[in-house]
Amino acid sequence: MTGTAPGILLLYLLDAVLLTIPISLILIWLYRRTVERAMRSSAPGGNAAAAETTSPARRPQNPSEFAQRERHSRLRLALVYAVAGACAAAFWAWLYFHEPGLEFSGLRGFVVWYVLGWPVPATLITALAVPRRRALWIIGAYLLGGVLIIVGWSVIPYLVSGQPGMRAVENVRSFFSFLAIEAVPPALLIIIASYRRIRGVSPLALAALLVFTFSSFAALEIFVTLVDVGGLRKLLLAVGPNWWFMLATVPVGYICWRLLALLNARYRHKSFSDVQLVADSFWLIVAFVISAEFAGQFGWKGIAGLGGFVVYRTVAQLGLSISSRRTLQEPGRRLLVLRVFGFRGRSEKLFDSVAQRWRFRGGVAMIAGTDLAARTMDPDDTLAFLAGELQSRFVRGPQDLQDHLMRMDESPDPDGRFRVTEFFCYENTWSDTLAALLRRSDAILMDLRGFSEKNSGCTFELKQLSSQQRLGDTVFVVDASSDLKLLESTIGGSESTHLRLEKVESQASSARERVYRSLCLP
Repeated sequence: MTGTAPGILLLYLLDAVLLTIPISLILIWLYRRTVERAMRSSAPGGNAAAAETTSPARRPQNPSEFAQRERHSRLRLALVYAVAGACAAAFWAWLYFHEPGLEFSGLRGFVVWYVLGWPVPATLITALAVPRRRALWIIGAYLLGGVLIIVGWSVIPYLVSGQPGMRAVENVRSFFSFLAIEAVPPALLIIIASYRRIRGVSPLALAALLVFTFSSFAALEIFVTLVDVGGLRKLLLAVGPNWWFMLATVPVGYICWRLLALLNARYRHKSFSDVQLVADSFWLIVAFVISAEFAGQFGWKGIAGLGGFVVYRTVAQLGLSISSRRTLQEPGRRLLVLRVFGFRGRSEKLFDSVAQRWRFRGGVAMIAGTDLAARTMDPDDTLAFLAGELQSRFVRGPQDLQDHLMRMDESPDPDGRFRVTEFFCYENTWSDTLAALLRRSDAILMDLRGFSEKNSGCTFELKQLSSQQRLGDTVFVVDASSDLKLLESTIGGSESTHLRLEKVESQASSARERVYRSLCLP
């Protein structure tokens, strides 16, 4: 069994990851369809009177304070995840040198540890919401740092002793070869499982599929083992493997559902953020791949490789808990996101670049729509949808709106990131919801790309911004397709001269960075 374990484990892992894609896509499609259908209908009970909602005081406008908070949160995250990753890599390196015939040396130990810590850059890129171009710099810095240390480790003894035998080039070549072997397979799986279009759902789907597929494998092993027992052989052969698997599916399915419910309960209690869950899924995939590799030498004892994930998660949780005691007491600035519906791709990119980064400064609120469903679905939304409880989250009237506003989550998660709050609205409740959110927001981002007379909803939003005197707190994103004359006539010509307009004609990250900087101004 020792020889077949790695291939079998990797096959089941690959099955789980590949199945994550269609299941997540189908789930998001069904979710969008349900939300869109409800949005186009009226709330039960007909039109309701406008709600008299209470609005908490707006946050003081101190850009330097919130900029410092963002820098502190990002630095804290980088340090905690780097230490957690280093500890997990040290655990795997310790297991690695238990292989028979493998001698330990200082340089070899460093290379193994450094290579097995390759998920650290991927984790930082995700946790810090790093743009794609800067992400390449982080990866390059990680590779360059490893090369420089290996070269120095190889050259310095040669220079001190004056003896021949310097092998810097060979050591660097071995480093990249080992890195390719260890990093490429799990990296491809991570890229598949963390595809942006399914990232909101994929961690939960992957967790359930891993439990289901590996439990199926365990059921097969149990069946084969019990068949060898003389008293049970006839009974099991009469039942057959197919019926055996069907019987095993019931408890496995229940275990999967309970696992998802447990994760969601911890998410509700703010044990972790949605982005932390994505980062954890990276390390879980790597842990399964390493366990499969160790199984080649140690058989089923290779499952000890999963201990690396336990080490990573424990250190990360402790680090975030210790360093977030002061941060958890600090309120943030509330951002309201408005946009022209129907432009999914560019809305998602703007949300990723601006709103996701803003979450280090404060919470983000928005009227729910199908365009950003893949970005805003969290574990709570996913399980509510699967349980058929999504419509209970829609705003039905004034009292329901007040209840939703009171339940808004305005405290940061352990990673210092605030949450995105979506308000699911019917056709006859979204306008009251918008007015209430405007009164509660400290800053407003409105994407008017594609704005025209057809967008009556955006026209209403502009009038509300003007009537509540919130135009000065709003950054408007426009392009050549935006009807600026209609914008001026809607809010009044005199007020239009003081608008903060940011033209974003391209998909370059620098343009979206300019929007974020403008939004951070008082």
